[in-house]
Amino acid sequence: KTGRGSKFEKILLRREIQDQNCIAEKEGYEMDQQILESAADKYLQEDLENIADSNIPMEELKGSSILVTGATGLVGSQMVRALACINRKKNAGMKILALVRSPEKARGIFGDLLDRGDITLIVADLKDPLCVQENVDYIIHGAAVTTSRVMVSKPVETIRTAIDGTGNMLELALTKKVKGMVYLSSMEVYGTWDGSGVVTED
Repeated sequence: KTGRGSKFEKILLRREIQDQNCIAEKEGYEMDQQILESAADKYLQEDLENIADSNIPMEELKGSSILVTGATGLVGSQMVRALACINRKKNAGMKILALVRSPEKARGIFGDLLDRGDITLIVADLKDPLCVQENVDYIIHGAAVTTSRVMVSKPVETIRTAIDGTGNMLELALTKKVKGMVYLSSMEVYGTWDGSGVVTED
């Protein structure tokens, strides 16, 4: 096989996986209240419950469908857990759509939480057009290349993920007529910190 042929086959395989993982509309779900969001880490579980019990306004999110990209990443995975904890403690009825490239990695990160009923995995690569049949009310876009070694060795792929991936998410947001989209950026946008004062968005 040539390198070009192998790349083409990978694209076809990825499309096939996307087709298999198109999510059909669901009327609702039953959630197993006994499954915690981070049972193996009591300190993280405590933090998640503090978030759920906080005075952050959650009313607009009740019953909504929220798509989280980069769901196996550091920030994305905690976002999924936090939303799931709000679901359990506040009976919010949110549908959490966790977009991942590897379902095996997602299972390793979330464990039994994926069996609870309120989280659905969508297996896809952001660089390709997304197939999401489920209604989407909000998008939390946190997918990005974060490994320095990959950034250096594969700069084009890194840029494609950032630009094409975000472009595909914006197209999805437009198609789904979402109520809101949050794009999680990087601390690198603030430049080099001199160690004095608090860094602000200004």
